[in-house]
Formats: sequence, C-alpha cells, structure tokens
Amino acid sequence: PVPQINWRRTDGLPFPSKIKLRKSNGMIEIPNFQQEDAGLYECITENSRGKNIARGRLTYYAKPHWVQPIEDVEVAVEDTLYWDCRASGKPKPSYRWLRNGEQLAIEGRIQIENGALTISNLNLTDSGRYQCIAENKHGVISSSAELRVVASAPDFSKSPMKKLIQVQIGSTVDFECKPKAFPKAKCSWKKGGEQLQENER
Repeated sequence: PVPQINWRRTDGLPFPSKIKLRKSNGMIEIPNFQQEDAGLYECITENSRGKNIARGRLTYYAKPHWVQPIEDVEVAVEDTLYWDCRASGKPKPSYRWLRNGEQLAIEGRIQIENGALTISNLNLTDSGRYQCIAENKHGVISSSAELRVVASAPDFSKSPMKKLIQVQIGSTVDFECKPKAFPKAKCSWKKGGEQLQENER
C-alpha cells in the first residue's frame, strides 16, 4: 500500500515553522536556508508491509564576506604595523597578502596569522599599496589600502612651549614637551643649561 511519509532531524531538533511539506509529505521545502538549517535529515516511510528510513545531510556553504577590511594607515619608521584583515565564510576563508601587486614574502619582520599582517621595525621601503585576499572554494574577495611609513626629526612648530609662564609660589606647574617626530622622540629637560634630575618634586 502507499506508505505514510514523515520527516525529522536526526539531532531531534524540531522543524521551524518556515519548513513546508509537499506532495503528501514526499517533499520537504526549506525557504531562506540558513546555517542553523544544516544537519542530518531523515525521511521515514511506513506501510503495513514494513518501514524504511532514508538519510541525507544538508551542508551550509557561504562565499567570503568582509568583517574587517583594511584601510589606509600611516605608521612611524621603526614602529610595528598590525593590520587586521578578517572575513566570514563557510568553509573558513584562507588569506593572502600582496604588496604593489606582488605576493608578500613571509620572513623575520613580516608575519601573517589568521589573516592579520604584522611588520616589525618598519622602514621607508615598506611603504606601498597592500592587498588582502580572502578566499574559499565558493568565492574570492579582496581589500586594498595604502601603508605610508613616515620619518621626521623632532619638530616643535605645531606645539611650541610658552615663552613665559607665571605661577604662584607653592602651586604646581606643568610643562609639556610634545614635538612631532617619527619615530617618537626621547625627551630630556634642562634648566639654565643644567640637566634636570627627577626627585620628589
């Protein structure tokens, strides 16, 4: 006789309301398929002569999609660059980096881990156009940005010290030494030509 047909998930989870059964339950329809719909499904057929079960696995795949693309950045010479490049996807995307269109070679100063690029002890020749490529078997995406490595001697033109500061005896006075410098400048203080030493005051 014509069998009765029923469906279930092997993990025991109930079907969401969006799932529809068609043609006397012989067909299952899952609109708007999402990752949580993936899993092992069973079709149970039964009549007076016996019972049989057919199993099938639904697997979720997705092409890469940017979570964290790269953006233009300016970094001081001798500093360390950390550029995070992250994409979602199923299977998990793999990453490649290019500099000025050429494959970026991994060596002592240059490391790539989980898509993130680290370049230590930057020099001026590290400047250029970088490209992060994320890919899995369903697609390839890329994000590009400019790295500008900057170097300059200390410059006080944007943050000069005041020529005269008047304060009341017994109060506290602050002097700020903030030159523009790449890499960051080391600062020391003198009073009347004599090197100042740190003390309780």
